[in-house]
Amino acid sequence: MSVSIRDHAAAIQARLEQDSVLAGSTFQGIVTERPQRYCTFFLTSGARFADRLAGPDVAADFTLTVHSVGQDPTQAQAVAERVFAQLLNFTPTVAGRSCSWLRHTGSMATQIDETTSPPLYYNADEFTFFSRPA
Repeated sequence: MSVSIRDHAAAIQARLEQDSVLAGSTFQGIVTERPQRYCTFFLTSGARFADRLAGPDVAADFTLTVHSVGQDPTQAQAVAERVFAQLLNFTPTVAGRSCSWLRHTGSMATQIDETTSPPLYYNADEFTFFSRPA
C-alpha cells in the first residue's frame, strides 16, 4: 500500500478536533475563517524510503508543524497547550499503516504577525513520526 499524505493528515486533524476548543478551529494550512483562536498545521510529504528487501511498500518519516494562533500571547499559548494535550505521544491510525507516536522535536517562542489586522500572535511547534507498511 502506498503512503497517503492525505490519510495521515486526516488522522492528525481528527485527533486535534477531538478537543472542544480546537473543534471547528483546526485548519490544514490556509485558514478559511478568522476565529479568535485557532491552530493550523502543515504536514510534509514524508521522507520516503524502502525498508523491505522486496515489494513496493514504502516507509515515510513525517514532520508536522503546528501554528497555535490567538489575538494575544496568552491565547496563542493556551491553544498550544491544547495542541500538546492532543498530539504529544499520540499514535495516528491509518489503514494499512503502522505509525509511531508523535514526538515533539522543536518549538519557537511566541511571535507576532503584524501583517494582519489586528495583529495575531502564534507559537510554532514541530512533531515527527514515522509510518511503515502494516
